[in-house]
Parts: sequence; structure tokens; C-alpha cells
Amino acid sequence: MSSMIRSADYTREQVETIKQTVARGASDAQLALFLQTCRSRGLDPFTKQVYFTPQGIIVSIDGLRSIAERTGAYAPGPTRFEYDDKGNLVAAHVTVRKLVAGTWFDLEESAYLEEYIGSSPIWKAKPRVMLSKCAESRALRRGWSSELSGLYESSELDQSHEPVTVNRPITIDAVPVQRPSGSIAAALSAIENADSLDTLKQLAKGITEAKGSLTEDERSELRAAYVARKVALEGGV
Repeated sequence: MSSMIRSADYTREQVETIKQTVARGASDAQLALFLQTCRSRGLDPFTKQVYFTPQGIIVSIDGLRSIAERTGAYAPGPTRFEYDDKGNLVAAHVTVRKLVAGTWFDLEESAYLEEYIGSSPIWKAKPRVMLSKCAESRALRRGWSSELSGLYESSELDQSHEPVTVNRPITIDAVPVQRPSGSIAAALSAIENADSLDTLKQLAKGITEAKGSLTEDERSELRAAYVARKVALEGGV
């Protein structure tokens, strides 16, 4: 177990429980990043506020609400649904309330079924629940962007089970890699699989050159993964 994992204030037994449940299949570097995210965002993996997937770290709607609530400026608002002339579900509209300078403001965001509908059974069984979570997640990120930037709820990412790419690539060691939306899986994988410190340094150089296309959260994730892999290569595991 690496020193980075130990530093996350979890006991060995707790780390093993996390590895067997909400972070099943994570490598040491991915687990270190997961635990660091839990700590830095104040999320509890034991209540399933956050969990690891091969596509990235996912936060439950309860986790997003918890972060917003800790600011002391959050209150839940109403949810309403939109239907077409035939009674078919079209959209969910969710309002959250934010306190700013002593005044409460309503923030409403919408999620349309045709844009978010997923293929998992729960979408067929509970489409209103799933769609409202998408809309609420959007509203929470809009209202608390500093606290929730880069955090996504699973219902938002269930549409196709395939990564959505953006136009700007990250260049790692002169090899262009398309970035999945809401994820930097390719860059993290390259760091995790680095077989020497020299290779790791080359990756760091390439990522540094591409930092202009990265968000602050993405840079933080890459730094954490780099440190974890460096510790492992230096014999810290």
C-alpha cells in the first residue's frame, strides 16, 4: 500500500473495504486519486456518496447535495415534469435555492429525455427519477461551481456507455489522445502504466505543454496520479 493511500486518513481495513465495494477494480494509483477526491471534497464512500468506475469518479446526487448543503447557502426547491400531447415524458425541470448576500435566489435547470435517456433498466423503470437527477445535478453545478466543478452524477453519463469526445486533444508524449467528456481517462491511464521515472517525466512534460486545455480539476487529478505513480516507481508501495 503506497504512502499516498495511507495518508488519506483511512485504516487498512477501511481501504480494503473501499477496494472491494465502491472502488472495485481500481489500481493503486486510481485508488489513491479516489481517496484524495473523497477527502478534498468531503465525500463519504461508505454511504455511497462517491464511487469509482473505469470511466472516472462518480458522485451520487446525495453527495452533490451534501457538498452544497455544507456551504450553508443551499435549499432544495420544487421539481416539475413536462409531457407532450400524448402524455409522454419530455423533460424534468428542477429548482434549487441559493442564498446570496442575505437573499434567496431560485436556480432552475432542465434535462430533456431525448438528450439523457440511458439504456440501463432503471431508466425504463424510473425515467422521472433519473431525469430529475440529471436536471438537479446541472442546477447544483450552476449554483455551486467552485465546489462541484467536474463532479457528475451517474444518471448524466448513462446515455450510451461510450465516452463523448471533445475537439481539443491532450498531447501526451507527442501522441494526440481525445479527451472523454468529464474524464481524463487516457492521460491517467498513461501515467498509471508508466514503467520508469524517465517515462513518467516525459508524460509530465507533454501534459504540462497541454495544460492550457485542461481545467483546474483535471490538472489536480493528473498531479495526484503523477505523485502516486512516482511513489510506486521509487519503491514506496
